[in-house]
Amino acid sequence: IGNGMHGAIIIDPPDLAPVDQEFVMMQSELYLGPQGQPGDLTKMLGDKWDAVVFNGYYNQYKFAPIKADTGKRYRVWVVDDGPSENTAFHIVGTIFDTVYKEGAYTLQPGDGEGGSQVLDLQPAQGGFVEFSFAEDGLYPFVSHAM
Repeated sequence: IGNGMHGAIIIDPPDLAPVDQEFVMMQSELYLGPQGQPGDLTKMLGDKWDAVVFNGYYNQYKFAPIKADTGKRYRVWVVDDGPSENTAFHIVGTIFDTVYKEGAYTLQPGDGEGGSQVLDLQPAQGGFVEFSFAEDGLYPFVSHAM
């Protein structure tokens, strides 16, 4: 697991409303060993990660951002692959109007005023958020658990 043996299985909840586009983000830690060698077990056991990444690569979305349009509805599935760190998934500059985690909604459209800024997950947990962008711009995503 500490060397990247992980993935995601998506099971849509019953009656899940359609969205314009979906993404899957898997957060995990990297415990780098010498070039070409397995991860460093001492680092893994000591929880001394070299990087926390989304979908396996450090800073990949900084150099290849995901394109999204205003007025469209998006769903982002998030899985905390761990093996050790929790996540608090956040998209800077937007509010989630739907939050679903561990088989239940914590926020749904029509639940009243407001929304959520974070999807908090422990290792091996998953869920999704839904939102749309009102304005063009750069909307980086981060984990506030760092």
